[in-house]
Amino acid sequence: MARLVPRSRRDRLLVALLMGGVGEIGWCIYLGLVLPPHYVAHHWALAWIGLDIAEVSMLFASAWAAWRQRALLILFTIVGATLFLLDAWFDVTTANHGDLSQSLVLALFLEVPSAVALLWVARRAVIRLFLTHSVDHLSTVPMYKVALTREVLNTTSVREVPLAPEADR
Repeated sequence: MARLVPRSRRDRLLVALLMGGVGEIGWCIYLGLVLPPHYVAHHWALAWIGLDIAEVSMLFASAWAAWRQRALLILFTIVGATLFLLDAWFDVTTANHGDLSQSLVLALFLEVPSAVALLWVARRAVIRLFLTHSVDHLSTVPMYKVALTREVLNTTSVREVPLAPEADR
């Protein structure tokens, strides 16, 4: 029987991710067994306001990255989308019976579409990034300095460069 020993950094990462996934399954089972069906949170408003502030922060950070044509747009939009999906999940799953319809409307018509829009922007930015940069360039420059297009590096005005690839028009 061959012994599987992670030899490369990639192999060690895969093992760590798989172990983390298995551990998380165990944690979910444990929580499902021990958490009470009803719990009063003393900092309920702070939790919700904190989540909304994180969403606002990611929207502003995404706007900044789009304005400056920075590759950080990808990170900010993915984090923002994740936060919107979390907000929708917790809105719906923690709603009282009387508030469920309002939570569903917010989730279906605001939070989930916002997440989808942000993921669409991230996808477009990834395409633009890889169409205009070599892998060598991306591996040598800190992410906050990577422009979405090569033209941004060569022009004086950042706003002149469209975000969308020419092929998509």
